[in-house]
Amino acid sequence: AGGGAGVEAGDLVVSLRNLDAFGILDRGGHRLKRLVRGTFFQQHGVTHLEGTKFLMFDNLGGDGVHGSSRLLLVDVAKGTERTVFPNDTTPGHLQDLYSTTRGHVSVSPDRRRVFVTFSHQGKAVEVRLADGAVLSVFTNLHHLSSPLEAPSGERRAKVRLLHGVQYVAGHGVGE
Repeated sequence: AGGGAGVEAGDLVVSLRNLDAFGILDRGGHRLKRLVRGTFFQQHGVTHLEGTKFLMFDNLGGDGVHGSSRLLLVDVAKGTERTVFPNDTTPGHLQDLYSTTRGHVSVSPDRRRVFVTFSHQGKAVEVRLADGAVLSVFTNLHHLSSPLEAPSGERRAKVRLLHGVQYVAGHGVGE
């Protein structure tokens, strides 16, 4: 950690989803050093990225009123927010992804890419942090009928709840 704004190595980050905020706690005394609020709503998965930058899954309520869920980068020193995903370059079929109560964020070991999982829609999207470019998409499908019992062409698949896709240290590109 480090980099100012009261963020130091060893601090704890707590996502206060129901308060639409996250906090930075002193590890030793568990004293609240900083409470961060912004345009995010029902966020979770707040992850320290570097210095004073934090990445989170921002649900935005996920109810159609607030829009799609998003991957949000917050710099607590500058007081800025940047929507990493979706953005203007995101393909149309990925613009409206949301999860009302779930989602997952996994940052690559090289800190350049991230998987963001939209649990209720059974999708995980890998994006480049620098510009939000989509690198890969994973859709979790589940057969409703056994492939051995159903004739070819009659198999049905349904998108199933996806809890998370994550990187495994030592097995990624660029490590």
